[in-house]
Amino acid sequence: MKNKKNNHRKRIAMISVHSDPSAKLGEHETGGQNVYISELSKALGQMGWSVDIFTRLTRKRKKMVKGYGKNINIIYIKAGPRYFVVKDKILEKLPEFVGNFLNYKEENKINYSIVHGNYYLGGLVAAQIKRILRIPMIETFHSLGHIRHRSLEKFEKEKISIEDFEERLRAEKEIMDTADRIIATSPPEKRDIMHYYNFDLENKIKIIPCGVNLKRFRKINSENAKNYINHSSPKDKIILYVGRIDWRKGIETIIQAFPLVLNKLPKLRKNIKIMVIGGKIGKRGNKDDKQEINRLKDISKRLRIEKKVLFLGRRDQKKLRYYYSAGDIFVTSPYYEPFGMTALEAMRCGIPIIASNVGGLSHVIENRKTGLFFPPGNHKILANKITELLTNNKLRNKLIKNAERLVKENYGWKKVSSEIVKLYQELI
Repeated sequence: MKNKKNNHRKRIAMISVHSDPSAKLGEHETGGQNVYISELSKALGQMGWSVDIFTRLTRKRKKMVKGYGKNINIIYIKAGPRYFVVKDKILEKLPEFVGNFLNYKEENKINYSIVHGNYYLGGLVAAQIKRILRIPMIETFHSLGHIRHRSLEKFEKEKISIEDFEERLRAEKEIMDTADRIIATSPPEKRDIMHYYNFDLENKIKIIPCGVNLKRFRKINSENAKNYINHSSPKDKIILYVGRIDWRKGIETIIQAFPLVLNKLPKLRKNIKIMVIGGKIGKRGNKDDKQEINRLKDISKRLRIEKKVLFLGRRDQKKLRYYYSAGDIFVTSPYYEPFGMTALEAMRCGIPIIASNVGGLSHVIENRKTGLFFPPGNHKILANKITELLTNNKLRNKLIKNAERLVKENYGWKKVSSEIVKLYQELI
């Protein structure tokens, strides 16, 4: 580790306390942030930047440093017990995280030119590092406490008090005051930051979207894709969901819409199904994922469609393109979504998309040009949109063509990372 390359001026400390970019996607508390850090770091590495990704140690490891690609290392930092801890319980472990980060830096005689925090946990660590090392700081929030509270308050049955979010809101305000630049992944996120935290932050905020891996995600012949996934015949119609298994993702809205679709299109009754991809299931599955899937299965049983709803568990990212390409409609149904990376993946793979009109999705998708919108939680309108796409080939083809072009031209990681590099260079 002790060589001249460790001290050049293009070395980034990427802080991702609770999201290991090498973790398996689709499991509990893994999702868009993991992909963001993984793909951004790889793109930066290809551009000649050295990236050290610091994440919390959650299991015993022989090596605390893991090579992750050209110019990239993942460094596992001890902070609390060596097992999974829900992110809401990690806050008290952050001083230990900062101390062990500094120990690693000193032992290996590394100089960082910039620190990039992710989520409010990584942002708090990055703010400490900025103050101690006196280096520039950038923050990507991925989600905001005020918006999380708003969606809980609106869609959760139990009353959620804003006081329950006090620690997080204070932390986010501190991060915003300390960071030199804040990356908002969409104009709605920028508006939320300014509205809930400080209108004076406008000059700090730069809108740079998330990206999609254009090589990994691409359109495959539908029949070949259906043969590959081995879950359907060419005649089947598949409504697809991909993402975390969490009530906030609104999967029950898709299930509740399904009987209405069957009533509108009785001829498709034998050949239409819902595929849900995500979650760690099986004997060694995650208890929270299992609990939510059981809840969704109960809804399916009450609606007498349990045989039509398939819970497939997580799938490797390299295989997801086959599921996207085999699908007839992709539905992303969250109650709130800061950006919506699975939407980009689906659009790139040539499947028409229906999305909740919330957050970043409302910016990425243009209604009736690159996708269709429905109000979050409204299964009746969602059913109408699904029916329309299953019966209107002209609209389907228009959405597919426009969406593929949009993603290719605007959301490749090479373009996204180039925008972030401009921010780095402004500050160094």
